[in-house]
Amino acid sequence: MTIELAHARHDQRSSWALTPWLVLLFLGSAAMGAWLLIGPALAHPERYYVVGYNRTTYEYTRQLLPLFVPYGLALFAWRRGSRVPLWVLLAGAAVLHILVLFAPLPQSQDFYQYLYYGRMQAAHGANPYLIAPNTFWADPWLAWIRWSNQTSVYGPAWMLTTWGVAKAAGLSLARAFIMLKLIVIALDFAVMALIVRISRDRPEPARAAGWGILAYAWNPLILISVPLGGSADVALAAVILGAILARRRGHTGLATVLLTLGALVKVYGIIALVLHLALVLRERGVKVAAKNALGGGAVMAAAYAPYWAGLRTFGGLFKAAGLTNQSLTGMVQRLLVTVLIHVFHYHTPHHGAEVMVRVVAGAVLLAVVARAIVKVRSEQQLWTLTLGVLAAYLYLTPWYLYWYAVAPLAMVAAMPKNRLTDPILTLTGTSLISIPSAYRLGNWIAQTVLRYVPPPAVFAARRERARATRESHEAKAPRDVQLPSPAVSRTAAR
Repeated sequence: MTIELAHARHDQRSSWALTPWLVLLFLGSAAMGAWLLIGPALAHPERYYVVGYNRTTYEYTRQLLPLFVPYGLALFAWRRGSRVPLWVLLAGAAVLHILVLFAPLPQSQDFYQYLYYGRMQAAHGANPYLIAPNTFWADPWLAWIRWSNQTSVYGPAWMLTTWGVAKAAGLSLARAFIMLKLIVIALDFAVMALIVRISRDRPEPARAAGWGILAYAWNPLILISVPLGGSADVALAAVILGAILARRRGHTGLATVLLTLGALVKVYGIIALVLHLALVLRERGVKVAAKNALGGGAVMAAAYAPYWAGLRTFGGLFKAAGLTNQSLTGMVQRLLVTVLIHVFHYHTPHHGAEVMVRVVAGAVLLAVVARAIVKVRSEQQLWTLTLGVLAAYLYLTPWYLYWYAVAPLAMVAAMPKNRLTDPILTLTGTSLISIPSAYRLGNWIAQTVLRYVPPPAVFAARRERARATRESHEAKAPRDVQLPSPAVSRTAAR
């Protein structure tokens, strides 16, 4: 009875340790959400939704970064044993996500890009993979997008979704905005439901579910990327978690279809599909693997059929592959340009640096994928290796934006803690760091260090702690005593 009472008192103290940080995180996120919802009405009382092509991707990240302090401390308190009921976390997340759902986009305008690709199909019968948006220069929706010369880089599953939304919305952009946002919030809530459902298979399901909801749904990056920004990456997150659950229930075919749909939303989603098929081959043989591969191929063929025009279908992806922003490899490319100019006096330094970065980064990424294919032997390894390859992609792609971390974060929230859990959580915060005048080389280098060095540092520190713990346990373990064999014993007796 005394022990049980002590545990109860400890749990009570732990819950109080978590509550202040959770309340602070909720109030800070709600204040930010309320401003994003109400602020535009004060600034533009005559028109709530205004053309937002002049927005910058990192416009509000400095205001958002302080929220990672209570977020990180809440996660730490949860790990130390603090608890609140799961329904509190779910209700709080629902309030925060719904609060910002219909606010005007404060940063990235990609959501309008989705809608315009749908508009091109529904109103003009155009193929968004072949025809640039500015072809229809008189369309009133065109003013809302930033990439007027860029054909679609999104998969046909997402393009068909936006076509359906634009078709149903007719001439009303506001109606299309609301309809696609409702699809996004449905996917967002599906991710939360899947985190809870997957957690039921864990040793402590309530603890695992609470941790997952706190890590995903209360993350400030998720708030600004998913319900507010309407990022398509939430669809990839939802199908990957659905595939995790499907595989656990023995539904291999369903997992194949879901992962195929993920690849048909964002191209890098194919990583999970390839590793899944490699594991099916090892687990169930060539016949079953071939059946799943053909099924996935059939789904891909059906999705691409309305748009297919040979390699020209991927023209947008080929063009986007040449883009570089303030990513880690973008920084490397910038430095290479300087070296090629001042050291080697290269005549086309920008093109040379672009080619070198993409060849090296592509080779490294292929090596990581190949290693994952060779190593995958179990379901646990499948998702851990998928997470590892996705993390490598985030560091190697020349064009990185913070919402690319949505799917890896959802996986971290649903999976047992592993060596990539803390680095991915760290990256969600550091990838939002923005230094003024980052186009200057010194500022760009500082920003790159602050964004991309902390996650591998956390990874290395965690690995060192694990090694030290293992060595400590080995030192404390009793050593085996070598017993004499019966023959030796008899000889000694004589």
